Amino acid sequence: MSYSDILNTTQLYGDLLRKNFENTSNNLANVEYNAGPVNPNSSAAFTPKRSRDIYGYSTEVEDPLTAYSDYNPWSKENLLLQGTQGLTYGKIGKGLSPYLKKGFNVFGKNITLDDGTTKFLKAGEKMPTGATATGGSVDLGPAATVYGLTRDQDPYSYSQTEALGATAANAMAAHQIGAYVAPTAYASGAIGGAGATGLAAVNPYVALAAIAFSFMQNKKRKRKAKRAKEKAIDEYQQELKEGYDLRADQVSEMRDDMLSQQTTRDYEKTAGRYDNQYGGAYAKEGMKYQYEQGGDTDIVAEFTGNELIVNDQDKIEKGLSKGNYAMVAASIKKAMKNKQLTPGPETHQGNPMPVDSKGNIYAGGGTLPFKVKKGAGIYDHATDQFKSTMTDKEIAMTVQENINKWKSNGMA
Repeated sequence: MSYSDILNTTQLYGDLLRKNFENTSNNLANVEYNAGPVNPNSSAAFTPKRSRDIYGYSTEVEDPLTAYSDYNPWSKENLLLQGTQGLTYGKIGKGLSPYLKKGFNVFGKNITLDDGTTKFLKAGEKMPTGATATGGSVDLGPAATVYGLTRDQDPYSYSQTEALGATAANAMAAHQIGAYVAPTAYASGAIGGAGATGLAAVNPYVALAAIAFSFMQNKKRKRKAKRAKEKAIDEYQQELKEGYDLRADQVSEMRDDMLSQQTTRDYEKTAGRYDNQYGGAYAKEGMKYQYEQGGDTDIVAEFTGNELIVNDQDKIEKGLSKGNYAMVAASIKKAMKNKQLTPGPETHQGNPMPVDSKGNIYAGGGTLPFKVKKGAGIYDHATDQFKSTMTDKEIAMTVQENINKWKSNGMA
């Protein structure tokens, strides 16, 4: 293996080893990462993942109204379905009729006196001599059949056919119940009078009452269908929004990951320039930092590597006092974005950075490109404490923990 092969290998794997050495050939932290050209208009400019990674795991949202957009209640298939439904409803109605009759008999029953007149005998009353129980039956089967035949399968509308079918079914059921509960009064008020059969046996007053009841019932069912449609639309739009928000969060998260990686690379690149802290710029003697050019400077503090300098600490503390997490996080994010991080390892013994009274921060090679102001917040281990994926509240709580630590150490 040649020396050039060693250099190429060093450049290829240098970013993984995180070691600091003395020259370019083995100073792995100083090797620049080059991923090749990237189309700035492509997703690769923002995230290392592809659109398939974002959309591939999204649940498809279906519009519930689509299934009924072309619904035809008069199609052969639907007519067959409604016919089966009508027969089923009719069977159920006929099966329930005897129990309904027994329920009416709890309150009393119709009897025929010895003179041929009928009377309603209340429950508990004694049967008169010579009286017999009046026959008759209640059959809700036909009414239930009509109701089932006219009900379609669309839950988001209430058609005219459904309304007419419900009205007819109510009138038929009322006729059955009225004729059984009050046979004499019902028959005397019938269209054809007592003894009439067929449509002539219908009592118009009972029929009108059934129609009035059906009118109110149909309005209620129409409103119910409308509310069901509105609810389905709202839920559909909400699911769409949740899907959009989920994909947006995934894109934002991946962008933050990429920016975090880029920030780390930039930080390590900058830190590599200060591997030799003193670099001929100054030397430490006692409490004094002597420059090569001679003289000394007024040192008021000393920083080390990976400390975040936040010059608007007053805004942070104001935001904390008001519970304004966004205000707190904004100052931290601003400092991170402006790369106000001290470079190099986190050790005062191996990487001291003196600060003069003018706010200049000295490191190997000269002063840093930013200054520290009086009252600034100095957050150590910054890249460990603050992550790009943190919420504003999480950032604010981390800041508060630092302030509490400063107070306990007498450094506030």
